[in-house]
Amino acid sequence: MKKSLVFLSLITAAQFSLSAQQPTFSRPANIEDVPVYRLQVVFTTANTNDDSGTDDKVYVQLNSSMRPYYLDYGIDDRERGTTKAYDIVEPSVRFIRDIKQLNITKVGNDGWGIKKVELRVNGYKVFEKSYGTPHIIDGNEGRQPTLNFTSSQLRGSLWSYSRVPNIHIPPLTISKADLISMVEGFVGNYMRYIPDATVNWGDKNGINTLFGPAVEASYRNRQTLSFDLDLQVSKEGPNPELDIDFDLVVSCTNGKVLISAENGKANINFLSKFRVEKVELDLGKYLNRTFNVPVCNAHFNSDGSLSFL
Repeated sequence: MKKSLVFLSLITAAQFSLSAQQPTFSRPANIEDVPVYRLQVVFTTANTNDDSGTDDKVYVQLNSSMRPYYLDYGIDDRERGTTKAYDIVEPSVRFIRDIKQLNITKVGNDGWGIKKVELRVNGYKVFEKSYGTPHIIDGNEGRQPTLNFTSSQLRGSLWSYSRVPNIHIPPLTISKADLISMVEGFVGNYMRYIPDATVNWGDKNGINTLFGPAVEASYRNRQTLSFDLDLQVSKEGPNPELDIDFDLVVSCTNGKVLISAENGKANINFLSKFRVEKVELDLGKYLNRTFNVPVCNAHFNSDGSLSFL
């Protein structure tokens, strides 16, 4: 009997300790004041004609201060009949109120047929527009290369606590796949702004510059997740391969979870252009959290996921 009581007491103590670490999140009175922990735009490309898929560059803008954000992953983007979610790591969108528009622009004359557009905040769908007949954006044949949604168009029935009551609660764990998507989305956009160089994802055409997925992550220890990027640089000698490695390091300071990008290196002298500190600035802000827990224990799990508790 005494052993049972001791065992029960230990379980109760453990449960209390665990519950004491669980943060609570107060919901702002106005959904517009909810912090943005994750921002995604999702496209379904039509599968009806030659103007369905496109290889042209596409960018979005969510407010007037946001420079074009290019949607470019290390895959064949916008293939016919596919749906793809793009992570947008954008420091100008800190709260839902910062989303003033959704402007979609395609560069070039390879038409793109859009079947559906979605906007997701913190993992929740807050806007959706579907087309019975694909909406084609293009730069020729009398079509417009843009598709724009105003603030009032975005703020429909999905944009309310009644439809997304838990949108204010950030995830307590981020999977490795989601971390890779965030990094890939950030790098795909960042490449377009590297000065004096044309940088693209690696591929297997001609000289092979792609070895596995374009973005890979591996667990090093509880504080470190290591990333490997397979890129290529136009006119960079006989071999255009650009391999960049860096670490995401998690730490805690006064209950605040801090993410930093460290130990950047490249196979060619390119880090002066590919600024790892820019990765740290934007991606770090995107992932940093402040939780009201007595002890901060943020860490990477052995499966590569990031746990905030």
